[in-house]
Amino acid sequence: MAFTIKIYEKNEYIFALLKKRLMNFYPDAYIINPYLEDNDQDERFSNYTCVLYDPKDTDKEDISSPTPIRLTDDGGIVDCARLITLIKPTDDAPSNIIPVSGSLSAVIPFVYVDVRDRYINSIQKELSGADFNIRLDFTSKLRALWKGSSGCNMTHLLEACRSRKFVPEDILKYCNMDNTGFLTPGSSTNYDDVYDMGINRSITLMNHAANLAHSRDRSVNVLAVIEGFRTGDLPDLLAGCDKVTVLLPARSAGEDIGASDLISMLTQKLGKERIKVVYAEEYQAEEMCVPGSFNRRMAV
Repeated sequence: MAFTIKIYEKNEYIFALLKKRLMNFYPDAYIINPYLEDNDQDERFSNYTCVLYDPKDTDKEDISSPTPIRLTDDGGIVDCARLITLIKPTDDAPSNIIPVSGSLSAVIPFVYVDVRDRYINSIQKELSGADFNIRLDFTSKLRALWKGSSGCNMTHLLEACRSRKFVPEDILKYCNMDNTGFLTPGSSTNYDDVYDMGINRSITLMNHAANLAHSRDRSVNVLAVIEGFRTGDLPDLLAGCDKVTVLLPARSAGEDIGASDLISMLTQKLGKERIKVVYAEEYQAEEMCVPGSFNRRMAV
């Protein structure tokens, strides 16, 4: 049963991020912004309307809805997890919601390659239960983990995803199993292909990855390793992610590498429920306390 999500938000960029995020959970909903578009046509086909508003831009008294939902919390943060819970239709207004079967997560590392990949290996248990676990390295060829000697690679996948005939499931066609248990296209053909093709190509592939991970046809987890992109491009690149982990070497290194500003920006743009900060020194210390942990395979 179709319904409308009406978002009163004057910032077009924030609205675009919200719309992309909510569409993953409510694909049958009409998501509109009264400040930017005429919505009469959409509402004619809706059984009911849910209204979200930003008190910074809109007075609650000016909204015709009897129960509008505030977009931001007291700290001014848009918590998408909270909104998704509040938007859920009531028994009087049912809607067919596609369940999310897998997840799209990203790791932004500020550590050496071996430390980065030990961390990724350590979280594989969180990805258990899916039909497939896919790893996409949006990195230079030097920083990618797996370098297959033949067949498809990250360059071929980025070239293919621009086609209108490309569907999310096609990502699997470009992947092979690496020695850590991930399906992956591996590294690029040339050292900087990921960056030379432009940010929009990577955003397109990330959008396909989000649709694959959130499909109800099969259970797929996708892990994206994100390195070397302009800070201003990251919100668009990460918009479809369920979780974004910033991997730092140590707590004392946070300000030295400018990560504090990055974390603050991502939290503001994506919501604090999606951002996680991990310090390599801490998870390595915990790992050393686990009996037999020294026998784990390390990716170098």
